[in-house]
Amino acid sequence: MEKGKDISRDAKMMAQLDAVNEGSAVMINEVYRQTSSWLKKGKLVGLVGGDHSTPLGFFKALADKYSNFGILQIDAHMDLRKSFEGFTYSHASIMYNALEISQISKLVQVGIRDFCAEENEYVKKSKNRVEVFSFVDVSKNKFEGMSWKKQCEQIIAALPQNVHISFDIDGLDPKLCPNTGTPVPGGFEFHEITYLLSELAKSKKKIISFDLNEVSPGKDDWDGNVGARMLFHLCGVLAKSNGLVK
Repeated sequence: MEKGKDISRDAKMMAQLDAVNEGSAVMINEVYRQTSSWLKKGKLVGLVGGDHSTPLGFFKALADKYSNFGILQIDAHMDLRKSFEGFTYSHASIMYNALEISQISKLVQVGIRDFCAEENEYVKKSKNRVEVFSFVDVSKNKFEGMSWKKQCEQIIAALPQNVHISFDIDGLDPKLCPNTGTPVPGGFEFHEITYLLSELAKSKKKIISFDLNEVSPGKDDWDGNVGARMLFHLCGVLAKSNGLVK
């Protein structure tokens, strides 16, 4: 009797997992349709999530327009799992799924401080297609006298000409986003990331688009305040990089 109950429960859970994956595929296709439409009209596009799984359709739309582009990922996590507990389109797999798109030539990850062995092996086997500036290394460099400006120069140099910014709010210190879904100790101050993005906008590289994800306002709406200000800055650097503002 108990065995029968377990089989029934497992079948129900698998059916729910299938439904989640099917629903995610619908979301990806809809994001692709809408972002593709705006890109074809010559618009600059930014996507606001949602969790970090939301921009996959956007990446596919960008791949239709650009033969080669890179992603600057600001995040506490690598998001390079092939799947998470059978969830193909989980936020834990967004960059694994993104790198299935051949037009994405480089992924530069900044602020990483939580990953698993599977993800670490993926980076090692990527032949430098994935370059990681972990928070531990960034902090060590700062403690030993390397300026943040110099480190930003190295990050920007690692990127290809066309750059999409993929910003998970948990790349910041959790005190700035305490209600995000998967906070990790450490992380950047707000002004450190705005400096990096501003330096990228001033460089010869071109920011083509961005996404901002994992903002989850609490009762005091602190996360929403921080997220809105970061969104404002992302819009500004996108405009500056494309010659719309000085």
